[in-house]
Amino acid sequence: MKLLLILLSAVMTWTVKTKSSVELAEGSIVPYDINVNYANTGDKGRVMDKDTAILRLSGMENLRLESIQIYMHSNKTGGAGIITMTADGEQIYTKSGTYQEWFGGYDNTNYKPIGWTGTKQLVDGILVIEVVGTANSLYIEKYAITYSQPAATAYNVTLMTEGVAQVLTESAPESGVVLPDRPDQNGLCFVGWALEEVDKTSNQPFMLSPGTLYQPKKDITFWAVWSNVQEPTWEKHPTPERGYYMMDLFGLTLTGTVSNGVIPMVDNSEMVYANDLYYIDFNTTDATCTIRNYAANEYIGFNSNGTSLMAAESAWQYRILPDSTWYFIAKEVGNKSWLLFQRDWYFSEASLKDFTGASEATSGGWELYKLPDPDESRYWTSHPSVDAVEVTSEWVNGSKGEWIIPFGIYDLIIKDGKKYLRLKE
Repeated sequence: MKLLLILLSAVMTWTVKTKSSVELAEGSIVPYDINVNYANTGDKGRVMDKDTAILRLSGMENLRLESIQIYMHSNKTGGAGIITMTADGEQIYTKSGTYQEWFGGYDNTNYKPIGWTGTKQLVDGILVIEVVGTANSLYIEKYAITYSQPAATAYNVTLMTEGVAQVLTESAPESGVVLPDRPDQNGLCFVGWALEEVDKTSNQPFMLSPGTLYQPKKDITFWAVWSNVQEPTWEKHPTPERGYYMMDLFGLTLTGTVSNGVIPMVDNSEMVYANDLYYIDFNTTDATCTIRNYAANEYIGFNSNGTSLMAAESAWQYRILPDSTWYFIAKEVGNKSWLLFQRDWYFSEASLKDFTGASEATSGGWELYKLPDPDESRYWTSHPSVDAVEVTSEWVNGSKGEWIIPFGIYDLIIKDGKKYLRLKE
């Protein structure tokens, strides 16, 4: 049993900055990283008839709410609206009417507080405050939230793996726990931990990767998730392996004589999956490869002189540097070679540079990140022993169909009520 000691009350105040943002007022105390979203369909702070202003706070697990006050004024006696406050999905306050009814008159100068006072223990840590205008006009200055926070405590993280629970407890308050790996099963790859049990789905759930240091704000449960396609690791790929890649160039310099000048530094650190997906077919016998733009379905190649790019199936020479970066070279024409260095292949006229006499790349180069096959039908599941089963047919010559269940290096075949093993193809 955990004893939670309550600290003294504190106040966080969020002041309206624009129609889509608030900022923390000076002197506010925020216990930890809170996610804040604010949207007003009207002008900054102004709520007219049919306008809506919503402040949503999340990440406030284990706080005990004591008061929520909205500071408002009205420029007319007719200013009116509906105020609603919801904590962890439960409505704790609602009030409708005119500003004059709420305060006994209207005030177009001074902002006055209106709201809820009580006790509400947050578990999920979500607070939503909504003001809907029913008559012109209400004006919101700020939101003041009074709360108290439990003393730091060590929380439990329960990991569910196909119905088996493993409980990890923080070694000290706020120390966190490292989420472990799980073995692949039945041909499915373990990809991470989800906040909910995942029935077989083609919609990718939100997951935390194994190895993540997770710092809980409450006792929490995660479910192991497998997929029929391995997650990309975003580590530089070090070997020539046929497949799909995200290619990124972070900078390249050369030593030796460079006839067309120094290769420029190019900073392209963003990884844009859809625009930078390429299929590379490596020929390790002669250390060449072909590169195809997946989205455009065109090869990246060069002309017969090796001096300019074109959509052609050309054989690029490749070299892998000690830091697992790469560079690609147009085939030698005479005594010259040209280096592919621009990330934006289709929009640069000078994507190849002559580097006659250059001895070796000293830093930078292409970073290759191996990606799943985009054409492969993908799914996620918390039940690999069940969802890896494949039905190859419902009926065969009037008899029951054939079931195939992955079983190590074998497939377990169930056909016509009989079972037998065969080596996987």
